[in-house]
Amino acid sequence: MIGRKTKGITRLKKLSAYQVLEILFPVAFHYGMMLLAAMLTGNFLDAASQTTLAALLALPFLWMLYKKEPKPEKKYSRRSLWLLPFVGMAGNTLFSLILNAVHLTEHFSNASQEALFQSNLLVQIIGIGLFVPFVEELVFRGLVYGKMRRLFSFRVAAAVSAALFALYHGNIVQLVYAFPMGLLLAWSYERWGSLSAPVLLHIGANLLGILETVIRRFSIR
Repeated sequence: MIGRKTKGITRLKKLSAYQVLEILFPVAFHYGMMLLAAMLTGNFLDAASQTTLAALLALPFLWMLYKKEPKPEKKYSRRSLWLLPFVGMAGNTLFSLILNAVHLTEHFSNASQEALFQSNLLVQIIGIGLFVPFVEELVFRGLVYGKMRRLFSFRVAAAVSAALFALYHGNIVQLVYAFPMGLLLAWSYERWGSLSAPVLLHIGANLLGILETVIRRFSIR
């Protein structure tokens, strides 16, 4: 086991500058679209609308990159994909319970994530619940994980893509939540061999987050 880990770290160190840029480029491009959307619409669109707009701007080019990538071997039947939104909901619940158990939100701000759930409910469902998960999975599993997986073992590729996914969310609270969620998403892509798997899992997790926010608002009233 130690030998495998050492070998993986050694191979990481041997990545060329081009390979590193190729892996990071989809993340940087999507982030650039986030900045562009914020600059163009910061005065009149909320966080959820801006995030959805950035995904819309990034999608055509990211999809073109993804279509050029070698696709993984399909391993599980598509008939079982319906289970994955529920796996995402279970992951959301488990990782949220862990955050609450360690009282992380009491010590670190989660304002950027909370702002996404202050938008119009329809924007949340269509944008944050459906469209944004698709584009994020295109970036972090379809492109980043896919490139890493052709070079490294599942464990290394999953860990690196999950780490980038966690860092991309921008704060300590989301980093602790998004890293294990990123591992779960990478596992689903590896097991099903289809981008539909992590997309459906991610959609389940996000829709449950929206539902929990709506219930919390009504309970306060």
